[in-house]
Amino acid sequence: MRIAFFPGCVIPIRYPGIEAATRFLAAKTGLDLVDMSFHCCPSPTGLKEASAGAWFALALANLRMAEAEGLDVVTICSGCGNTLREARKIYCGDEDKRAAVRELFDGEAFQGRTDVHHLPDLLARDETLDRLEAECVRPLEGLRVATHYGCHYFRPSSVMGGEDGSPEYPLPESMELILESLGAEIVDYGRPDLCCGAALAYNVGKTDESLRVLSEKLDEITRAEADAIVTPCPACLAQFDAGQSALGRKDKDQKLTPVYHIAELVACALGADLKRLDGKRHKVKAPLLLT
Repeated sequence: MRIAFFPGCVIPIRYPGIEAATRFLAAKTGLDLVDMSFHCCPSPTGLKEASAGAWFALALANLRMAEAEGLDVVTICSGCGNTLREARKIYCGDEDKRAAVRELFDGEAFQGRTDVHHLPDLLARDETLDRLEAECVRPLEGLRVATHYGCHYFRPSSVMGGEDGSPEYPLPESMELILESLGAEIVDYGRPDLCCGAALAYNVGKTDESLRVLSEKLDEITRAEADAIVTPCPACLAQFDAGQSALGRKDKDQKLTPVYHIAELVACALGADLKRLDGKRHKVKAPLLLT
């Protein structure tokens, strides 16, 4: 399956191992990632609040690149996926917006045909799960995992739900299907839909409040006796990773739980060179990524 690869801004700079993991697992699962000259998505918060028009135009410029090649897009960041999917929905549902975009693009055709996929949704397809099981060389057996999708993966349901705008389930289940196919055990914990708290720090500078939300989430995960946290979002990963480190400096008894991007664990299980996954970028020691 040929698909335009949208790595986003954060991952190539802060967590290049996630990009390396994605490229490795793509080759193992039949995804032909096509690199394009994408720019910032841009984020579903930040610029959108300052200039919705600029946010919309930049997002559509990305989609237009992929559409010109007849390709859908796959993202490895929940925020990127949220922005691109929402911009497409707005464009397809608002004739005034379409007219403005045609003027912006000097009349060049843009139909809004390109669809946007989260990586876990592609990996959770039945045929891909079969390939994951067949290609697994480092089973995740014995690993108790707490999954965290993050807000932008499934909210708002009018954008991130099904084609009719309604959610297919209270929470996604793609990561559970993927991880179980690789041998991991999924643990249930309280408040799985609770935000990690990252936006409070990034967007409004409320670091203490951000850490309080994170601490509440971590308390639930700790009570469930999870060995690891897995997320599809680099912002959530950074919050769990750096946030736990900050909480640990304040409280030496704070239990630190490794956090992984879903691509890292899949690539690890499929036999990737662990040095290329660059686990040393994680502030909380991530044993499965270290040789």
